[in-house]
Amino acid sequence: MPIAIGAGMLMVVQSACNSMLEKNLDRPVLVGIISLSVGVGVLLSIGIAAGQLTVPEGQTARVPWWAWLGGACGAIALLSQPIAAPKLGAGIYIGLFVTASSVVSVLFDHFGWMGFAEHPAGIGRILGCALMILGISLVSIF
Repeated sequence: MPIAIGAGMLMVVQSACNSMLEKNLDRPVLVGIISLSVGVGVLLSIGIAAGQLTVPEGQTARVPWWAWLGGACGAIALLSQPIAAPKLGAGIYIGLFVTASSVVSVLFDHFGWMGFAEHPAGIGRILGCALMILGISLVSIF
C-alpha cells in the first residue's frame, strides 16, 4: 500500500512537471518524449543496480500478445498530462484520472479481464465508484 500511495502522490508531481514543460515548450509530444526518456534513464539505472535487465530464457514465448502494449498505454496516459492538466488543474485532472482508473479497475477485477484474479463488484465497490464519480463531479463544479 505505501508504494501505491507514493506512486499516486508522484502522479501529481509528474503532472505538474509535464504541465510546466508544456507551458514553456508548447509541444505535448516532445514533453512526453522527454518525460519517458528521463523515466527510461531512471529504470535503466535501477535495473543495472538490481541486476534486472536480462530476459529469462524462453519466457517471452509465454507472454500474451497484448501484454506488450503496456508501454503504449502508459505513453498515451502520459501524453494526457501536458494536454489536459494545465487546462483542468491538478485536482480535476488527477481526480478524473483516478476515478476513471478505479471504475475500469473494478470492471477488470469483476470479470477477471487480462489476467486479473476475479473479485466480484459487490455493493461496496460499486458504491465506492459511485462516490468517486460524485466526488469528482463536486470538485469539477466548485
